[in-house]
Amino acid sequence: MNTGTLGISAEKGLDISGVLYNYTAVKNVVDDFTVTIENDKVGGGYVFQDTEDWSGKYGGKVQNVIPLPYTPIEQFGDGRITGTGTGSIEDVTILYMYRWDLCRNAQNDESCPNYIPPLPVMPKIEIYDALDDEFVKDTTEAVDENLLDKKEEKRETEEEDEERERLEIAMAATENALTIANTASQASLLKQINTATNINSYYVAQISGGVYRDTTQLDGGKVVDNKLVFRSLTQEQLHNEMIQEQYK
Repeated sequence: MNTGTLGISAEKGLDISGVLYNYTAVKNVVDDFTVTIENDKVGGGYVFQDTEDWSGKYGGKVQNVIPLPYTPIEQFGDGRITGTGTGSIEDVTILYMYRWDLCRNAQNDESCPNYIPPLPVMPKIEIYDALDDEFVKDTTEAVDENLLDKKEEKRETEEEDEERERLEIAMAATENALTIANTASQASLLKQINTATNINSYYVAQISGGVYRDTTQLDGGKVVDNKLVFRSLTQEQLHNEMIQEQYK
């Protein structure tokens, strides 16, 4: 007897006017057996109760109607059918007859005379509390002078470190510039010296005159090579190669 079973509101507006039921009692004729169908009343007692005594009878099928005055559904509690003695109950069907009074609860429908339109749902408004704002808390919190001094010392130390780093970078750049300049100056000077003392001029020199004939004779003996001359020529050749490498 609830809204899910009836398909309509079981709270207000529904009146029960009777109960229809049927079942089959299965028993032996010599056995004592009774069947009771009943519905509890909210607050105590029963809304209705009907008992059939099958003692000394053969089992069989029963179909019956229990008329009721229009009784509000609010008075109905749990209902049941039970058997006492030796036997069983099969094929049970219980039907409640009802009428529906739509306007017993005027709020069931806006067409009811005493219907009161529901109040609109008010939106939830969040109230801003400045005292809960973390930025406000940071601004209004007590000032610790020692903490400020430490922060100032830390800031000055960081600035000094940055200044020292900038100075080191500037000095390194100056040193690199001087090194490059010295290298360029040395290269330019070496080029000028090589231009002034071009070895090629020694190879293109022209000796004026005719033919010089060798009249020196060596009678007997053996001419020995001068090792000092060979060493001198080797050094001169190495010097020439170094000079020529500068023009490649």
